Amino acid sequence: MHPDLSIIIPTFNEEENVQNTIQHISHIVRSNNVSFEIIIVDDSSTDKTQEMVIDLIARRYPVVLVTRTKDPGLSQSVMAGIEKARGSVVVVTDADLSHSVELIPTMYNDIKTNNTDIVIGSRYMPGGGIEDWPLKRRLISCGATFLSKILFPQTTDPVSGFFAVKKDLILSTPNLRPKGYKILLEFLGKCKWNKITELPYTFTNRKLGNSKLKTTTIVDFLKQLVDISLYPGRAQDEIKKIVKFGVVGLIGIGVNMAFLSVFKETFLLPLVISSFAAIEISIVSNFLMNDNFTFKGTNCEKSFFHRLFSYNSICVGSMLINVATLMALTFVGINYLIANAIGICVGYIWNFLMNRRITWAENLPKF
Repeated sequence: MHPDLSIIIPTFNEEENVQNTIQHISHIVRSNNVSFEIIIVDDSSTDKTQEMVIDLIARRYPVVLVTRTKDPGLSQSVMAGIEKARGSVVVVTDADLSHSVELIPTMYNDIKTNNTDIVIGSRYMPGGGIEDWPLKRRLISCGATFLSKILFPQTTDPVSGFFAVKKDLILSTPNLRPKGYKILLEFLGKCKWNKITELPYTFTNRKLGNSKLKTTTIVDFLKQLVDISLYPGRAQDEIKKIVKFGVVGLIGIGVNMAFLSVFKETFLLPLVISSFAAIEISIVSNFLMNDNFTFKGTNCEKSFFHRLFSYNSICVGSMLINVATLMALTFVGINYLIANAIGICVGYIWNFLMNRRITWAENLPKF
């Protein structure tokens, strides 16, 4: 039977895990009556990984072995697997069973029945989690996720290594030559997808073998973010929103100054009342500009007044953060003007991220 599901597992020195992983996944998918193949893409392992895979092939497991000898890397291996895949749906997972591979049939069925383009296994949505990770790995993961969500706020785990995708979506993207450790970022940023769903899973740290995370991996990840940001796709659209949000903020400063002057000089109101009134008018003005300019066309179902209340509340929080930063930095001896500039920047970041994820949050289907 021709396989309709291709499960891609990149490997390098996984002799302790690879056979158990293949057998476990085979049992799960077979029990769900899905025609499948498992593609092991090996970066020229120096242990017995390939021997063990060949043994399973001889025992008639539906496994294909692809050996790579040049340009090693996880993303390159996944692409090599996709090019070899015969299935219409591709699932990417690790060789160490750190992912909840029991979800593979669910991922496959969602793409086939709901016309979903990408299904992401998420560690950071309700119901997901991470087990047995050292603090350093958790901090690195949270940092990478935070930076990636600036570009892809529609997702909770844009750096997940466990996902399913339509093969044609990848093959129809021209000049897709990804490098780096987080290939899902490449697909999110460069492919023309319409529908994504997420489902929670618990990541379990590997019990056998060694992690491939190195310092160079972090550097490559940062380079990857820059590359995706410059690509004319969804990430670049998000960068444009950030710039527009900043422009609206600058206009809001002018609105605030103008109304402060009018209330104080023309209507002779006390400074405190004039200041609060000018701030509120500038907040409403900024909201209207962001609603009709920065986030115009965003798939958000919140009502106008819900968005207005949310924006107003977040802006108040931004002002408090600005003042708190100013006071904290001046307390340790930093010049008040420099401290205020830093406070404005921190407040702006808070303002954009919170409004993007709450006020104008896009409606992403979840399981």
